[in-house]
Amino acid sequence: MMQNQPSNPYLLNPQLSAEEKTMLVNNELQRLITHFDVKADKGKKNFHFYKYTSIVLAAITTIVTSLQVIYPVGFPLWILPVVSSGATVAVAFLGASSAQRIWINSRTTGQQLQAEQFLFNLQAGSYYNVSKEESLRLFSERMIQIWNEGHGKWEQTVNEG
Repeated sequence: MMQNQPSNPYLLNPQLSAEEKTMLVNNELQRLITHFDVKADKGKKNFHFYKYTSIVLAAITTIVTSLQVIYPVGFPLWILPVVSSGATVAVAFLGASSAQRIWINSRTTGQQLQAEQFLFNLQAGSYYNVSKEESLRLFSERMIQIWNEGHGKWEQTVNEG
């Protein structure tokens, strides 16, 4: 199971070179990007499943209602309550799961991490014209800040759902 927090104690090793630390930080960042991508993909999949299931079941409810009117005798009466209940449950899950917000928040956090990695690797933005050690320190701080903000948004979304 993937951990939700940065987990690389080797960065504290003073014997590592700046290049080794940079490699470790980039690996850790890649793990975080993957973590948020997986969350985004799961949120997107859930959102689309609940959304399209509710649409299809609502359409089937209308069709079943019409068929019951057209064929009042012999048409099973239990179908309409089952299908309409399914549609209600799908709509409830769509709202309660907050799948769309989780998807968007996770994707946004992953993109912020990628942008920060790009700036760091090119030594641009706040990493421009600073020493390797200072650049690495700034990057580590920013990476953790973005991760914390992303996790905070996820917590807030889950608690509101």
